[in-house]
Amino acid sequence: MAMGGKAPEAMAIMWTLTAVTWVFVLLRTYTRAVIVQQFGSDDHVYVLSGFMLLFYNIFLQVSSGYGFGQPVLSLQLDDAVRAVEYEMIGQTFAVIGMATAKVSLGLFLLRIVVEKWQKMALWVVSLGTLAVSVTIAVLFWTQCIPIRSLYDPRVKGTCSFGIAPFSLLLGVTCIVADFFFAIFPWLFIWKLNMKQKEKITIAASLSLGVIAGVAGIVRTISLSGIASINYTEDTVPLIVWSAVELAVTMICAGIPVLRPLYRRITGTLSTTSKPGSSMGYYKHGTGNDTRSTNINLQDLSSSKETGEGPRGGNKQFPDSHPQLGLRGITTVTYIKGDNHSDEEILGSEYQRESGIQVRERVDVRVEQAERKENRSRGQDQRDGASVEEMV
Repeated sequence: MAMGGKAPEAMAIMWTLTAVTWVFVLLRTYTRAVIVQQFGSDDHVYVLSGFMLLFYNIFLQVSSGYGFGQPVLSLQLDDAVRAVEYEMIGQTFAVIGMATAKVSLGLFLLRIVVEKWQKMALWVVSLGTLAVSVTIAVLFWTQCIPIRSLYDPRVKGTCSFGIAPFSLLLGVTCIVADFFFAIFPWLFIWKLNMKQKEKITIAASLSLGVIAGVAGIVRTISLSGIASINYTEDTVPLIVWSAVELAVTMICAGIPVLRPLYRRITGTLSTTSKPGSSMGYYKHGTGNDTRSTNINLQDLSSSKETGEGPRGGNKQFPDSHPQLGLRGITTVTYIKGDNHSDEEILGSEYQRESGIQVRERVDVRVEQAERKENRSRGQDQRDGASVEEMV
């Protein structure tokens, strides 16, 4: 049968939210798998959450074809049973999806936090929300035996408990988690050794979780619909606000990770910084003192046979590099130590040139030996030159 009642409006909202969310899912997947070339556990859970939202919509779309959004008394009994059945299946995906979205957010923040209590807080909130959601999903389908008696009044069954108090617990848990993830980053983000722009991006995007928290409050208020006789129509607000909460949570978790894609689009991740210039300095490693910086100064060496430096260097000083303004023999210094960058903070999966980087001034001392002005004197003169590059 055709959709009717409140279903067309509800499904339009839900499919719009799902489409926007999947734009973030695809962009995040491309960013992490192609640009950064590292797909972590938080990314896997994030994609899983996207499929949970998608399946949620699919089952609600099927339910609307049987009468979701319409008064139950206006439906044929068989249609009403099918509508409630598919709606309940969809709600299960929503319950699990809201938890996995928050777990993905927690796993992302675990890359950034450095103090033990911060990590413990993230694990407690993430796993606590997941545990409550999975428990509620199981109780939802086991409250009555046989299961079919839940949605088919023609089947006699025995119900051991009501699901309403547990649904309320789930609603409160999700609200607490939403506000926690919206506020928590502001407690530690400014102390991290990251670029100011990265701090603002992460904190501001996660603050959108306040919207998810508000949606969670409205959804919790709408829980009264699950005990209504007019189930197919009275649960419409609950269904829509569940989609809003899940979608907003995923959008919040997707924005910070898209920074490398933004840089590539705006040209800041181009393979060359300027025409005729070198790549500069890129640091690699995991933060120990045994790694060294990979320095790429193109054509630094000169040709002694021609008496010219690279690209037409100073003939008086054939070992010079014109871009650096050096005279004489060039010495490259390797730098060891902590990266002190966003890459280091966010973990090894971000340690690529396309990942999140911090601008750092590196002073490289280059010593040179001038040619002897007077070979008979037998004296050497030395100059110093310094180069500053942005990592």
